[in-house]
Amino acid sequence: MLFSTELFGDVVLLTSPALVGATEKIGFKTDIFESKNGFEIRTPLRDKARQTLGFSSVAIRKEIAQHFNVQYGGIRKNWAVPLYQESQYVGSVDSDFIECRTDIYSFYANSLAVLRNGSEFKIIEIASVESNGLKLAAPIAMANAKLYPVRLCFINGDIARQISGVHAHASITFNVIDEIELKESTPAQFLGDDLYFFCLTYSGGSMEATISQQQDIIDNQVSVVFQDTNWNFARYSKQYRAVIKNQAELYDYRRFLFRRQGRFRPFWLPTYESNMRCKSTGLVSSVLLVEHDQHKQLADLRKHIAIKSNGNWTAHTITASAPVAGNSIQVTISPALNKNASTIERISYLGLHRLDADNVELNYQGANIVEANVMIIEIGV
Repeated sequence: MLFSTELFGDVVLLTSPALVGATEKIGFKTDIFESKNGFEIRTPLRDKARQTLGFSSVAIRKEIAQHFNVQYGGIRKNWAVPLYQESQYVGSVDSDFIECRTDIYSFYANSLAVLRNGSEFKIIEIASVESNGLKLAAPIAMANAKLYPVRLCFINGDIARQISGVHAHASITFNVIDEIELKESTPAQFLGDDLYFFCLTYSGGSMEATISQQQDIIDNQVSVVFQDTNWNFARYSKQYRAVIKNQAELYDYRRFLFRRQGRFRPFWLPTYESNMRCKSTGLVSSVLLVEHDQHKQLADLRKHIAIKSNGNWTAHTITASAPVAGNSIQVTISPALNKNASTIERISYLGLHRLDADNVELNYQGANIVEANVMIIEIGV
């Protein structure tokens, strides 16, 4: 369906509803310079995220003719693509203002949106975004309407079609032209970097993780084999799998991605493993007694821990540690915990992480469920 707009000229409106399995990719670009000892310097190369939308749609019987003509004639035109996953019911509209939620939806000034009632579509041009709704460039009227944000796109590559006598199925990938600008979220801070305690979701009954370290092997085939490493410490990586269940959670996750800027900005996160076993009793302030567990011999370089007590996590720096009698280690932490030892549920190492990918794909599963998977890697301890 071809529409003429003041903002972008003629655009083809995607009117076929997206099938379950739509995708959205948010991409940044980071240059990483790694020193011999494993230390990183990261430089962001994009000031805006690249957004790609993947849709599949189907036309039945009498819709097939228009379905073909729109795609055949519009394959290299600009498209107005509604974000069907961000729909909200706004009722009857008859003015230049639409009262709606704008805080967690992708509406922007000088962009497009769509009103829909059944098979009727109307493109609207947004003059400004207010806290309680959208100010439009011109009045609009429609009863029982649903409202969708719209992204201006072009088709990347070809349109894949599967056809029969009664249906036509099309798969299209769109590159977004009016790239999204989202205010990044600023979480709690620890030693100058972001601090998170978000959950890591298991895939099945466990979660896969990897400990890795650069390795040089010298093997002359005729004598002893030698190995060494240049890195100062090993890296711990695992998958961050997010299962998003509503629009508010999706908005927060997008803000998290924009805060990270792909692989650029690091953040503190616990390992969530039981890395230290508490042996203290009574009130624990700044001194903690833990089991020996080879910590001093092999993990003494880890100077930051997260403690979960009474269901809440707190971040601490180890300022001193020393073996004491009874196969124990006395650890001094800052800031002080000031909680009873009986409330301590877990002590995990706290590491400085980053995303291990510049591009993150959101997979829309239907029923407002979105799943995203991205590897995270520990780059500092």
